[in-house]
Amino acid sequence: MTFVDWVDETREMFDRHPPLDAAKYATGELVTGAARRVGGRINYGTPHWERGDWDVLVVLDACRSDLFREVARETSWIDDGDVETHVSAASMSHEWLQRMTAEKYRDQMAETALVTGNPFTREDCVREDDWWHLDEVWRRSWSHEEGTVLPRPVTDGAIHAHRGGADRVIAWYMQPHEPFVPVDWSEGYDRRDGFGQAAQEEDDRSSWYQYRDGGLQYEELWTAYRKNLEFVLEEVELLLENVEGDVVISADHANALGEWGVFGHPRNSWVPAAKRVPWLELESTDQETYEPDPLPAPDDEADIDAQLEALGYK
Repeated sequence: MTFVDWVDETREMFDRHPPLDAAKYATGELVTGAARRVGGRINYGTPHWERGDWDVLVVLDACRSDLFREVARETSWIDDGDVETHVSAASMSHEWLQRMTAEKYRDQMAETALVTGNPFTREDCVREDDWWHLDEVWRRSWSHEEGTVLPRPVTDGAIHAHRGGADRVIAWYMQPHEPFVPVDWSEGYDRRDGFGQAAQEEDDRSSWYQYRDGGLQYEELWTAYRKNLEFVLEEVELLLENVEGDVVISADHANALGEWGVFGHPRNSWVPAAKRVPWLELESTDQETYEPDPLPAPDDEADIDAQLEALGYK
């Protein structure tokens, strides 16, 4: 967003909303834009290729390290004392993919199966021929009811890839990224026709912006965020029972909750809260407790823009 765009949008907000609400929105957008510009020039963080010698990388989309540690304390198969914090090279999924697909990582990609629920793999930085295997789960298993990709199809794809001979597997789950599947109030959005667009009515904006503007209370948002993480970790536990080797559980980016005036996960943000993600190293043995069904064919007519919109990126 340019400064002129911001001015125009601010005028529109003052026309449509009470002055205090419009001022909150305008200030938030100005701060977010400034953070993006600074972050675009001063990037920091480490691509996940460069830390650890993992066989399976589990990516929990938009997961904060403090949230993960909180849930880990009550999860029997995780020792919260083993959870570390990793500073991601990105604050947004597309940016993370650009870092992970840099030319210098071509050898790593060639031996890795990327199994992803995130529609950003449709961007030019992701080329199928670069990977040992590219499984775009969102093309074949988009949940129209929930407006996202549910965890099980990602688990299935990752197990198929691992047992199919991939040296390394990236299993990219969409949770705990919103929509918050286990929470009733997060199920009411028309996710394919307006959810997540900037400058929309309160119920059509991302949960992070609703919280910023007073439409959601902190406890309500944090509880929903946490339940979504608990939801996906049940699937991660199943995955770990059915793959072999060194596993890392981490995230592509996190979510800011007002730190330095930033909310959510804007691209190129330098704000630490948007880049501090969990890092948990585990050893896994394939106990063959689960046999996934054969994978369905991709939906060649998948509406990519609508899916990204449903996740709050449009």
